[in-house]
Amino acid sequence: MTSPLLKLQSAAHQMWQQRSLRERLLLQTAAWLIGLVTLWTVGIAPAMRTWQAAAAQQTALDQQSQQMQQWQAEAKRLTSSQATTRADATQWLQAHISDLGPKAKLQMQAEQIQLTVDAAPAQALALWLSQAREHAHVRPVQAQLQQTPASATAPGVAWSGTLLLSLP
Repeated sequence: MTSPLLKLQSAAHQMWQQRSLRERLLLQTAAWLIGLVTLWTVGIAPAMRTWQAAAAQQTALDQQSQQMQQWQAEAKRLTSSQATTRADATQWLQAHISDLGPKAKLQMQAEQIQLTVDAAPAQALALWLSQAREHAHVRPVQAQLQQTPASATAPGVAWSGTLLLSLP
């Protein structure tokens, strides 16, 4: 008994022998071309694309890593900075309240401080809040602010209202 595979192989060999030398050469060339195209498409081209894109991906990953390290350093700085007492925080806030204009006031309320501003320049308020968070370790808990029209003392965007800040 012969297996179907042997029958198929025998039939293919017989068909091959019946072909002329020129036909065999053309069939071999076609088989080699199909093999090379398949090798290129499946094996080599994807690897080359990956290799060519690696430099750009590495640069992007380096930038992402650097940004994450900066965030990590900032988080460590914010969480592990020296402990600030309420007295130190209040002293810092009182010393820098004038940065928000002559009408800015602070009022103690148990665990919090209420900041009242009138026509405080937006940029000055943003900078003051950032510095207050960093130096006095206070955080805004509640804000009721309204934009006020520009004036001679506060050209540009200005804010009036109250901010409730939590003390450390």
